[in-house]
Amino acid sequence: MNTPDIARVRADFDEIAALEDVSGSGIDRYDDFLLSLVPDGARTVLDVGCGVGRLCRAIARPDRQIVGIDLSPGMIRRAEAGPIPPGVSLMCGDFMTAGFDHEFDCVISAAAMHHLPLADSFDRLRALVRPAGRLIVQDLRRDEGVLDQLRAYTALAHKCAGRFVRTGRLRSPPHVLAVWDRHCAGERYLSWTEAQQLAASFAPPAAIHYHWMWRYTIVWDKPGSQ
Repeated sequence: MNTPDIARVRADFDEIAALEDVSGSGIDRYDDFLLSLVPDGARTVLDVGCGVGRLCRAIARPDRQIVGIDLSPGMIRRAEAGPIPPGVSLMCGDFMTAGFDHEFDCVISAAAMHHLPLADSFDRLRALVRPAGRLIVQDLRRDEGVLDQLRAYTALAHKCAGRFVRTGRLRSPPHVLAVWDRHCAGERYLSWTEAQQLAASFAPPAAIHYHWMWRYTIVWDKPGSQ
């Protein structure tokens, strides 16, 4: 995977944050699944690539402290413009270099890892999980083989139908499509096989879930202290 251009990624998401609707990637359709993976006993949670703070708000509980971090100042401004539940704090920065004063019971990230150097970013994520804590990473995957392509056509039809029900349009407005097309140009996602290999490389190996709408989720429970 190519080394990402952090400045370009930041600029892209500042532009996306200025759109009326910043949910163009559709990652919110998996929120309920991701939330079901957050351990009930998790008291400290880090959301990497928090965007407009959607997951931070959903994870929030009175007994939790949640930190959301995003590279884009525009995304953080959008997140701060909405109601912020008690216990949720937002910060703008690069999680690879940001200083955190503790490890977390749960580290979660949705649709962000393909913007980062693969090996280094997963090493950093694992290091931020406390012993006996959990790492949850969902990211995009590319189609691999005929079966994936058939599923992709079905998923695309489902996506268009859902948009039509919500908005009366089969496609997003042209200016929104143009922003996302520029952002996605040149991006490379793991295939399902590559994602499985990544999960197997964890120690101990991580669980992995296949999602038909171009996603995979890795769930890794860090061993407890000896």
